[in-house]
Amino acid sequence: MEKQEKAILTVVGKNEIGILAKVATAVAEAHASIVQVSQIVMDEFFTMNMHIEVSSMNCSIHQLEENIKAVLPGVEVHVMHENIFTSMHSI
Repeated sequence: MEKQEKAILTVVGKNEIGILAKVATAVAEAHASIVQVSQIVMDEFFTMNMHIEVSSMNCSIHQLEENIKAVLPGVEVHVMHENIFTSMHSI
């Protein structure tokens, strides 16, 4: 059985219609799966954390991040493999 690999995707920026849809589309086009998502809109600002399963992706994590940035210019986007995220936050 193949081990599932996951990543943490964060998006922060000015709220606009369709942010979640654009990110979900980019994730689907990369053949990744959304495991869990949390979002908050405060006034005009949007914050989202997405846990994604990346074992079957057809591109790199870096390329997924670049693809999302291309459809959301001016929005801060970060995609980090779960192993790196866990190591950074366990110190």
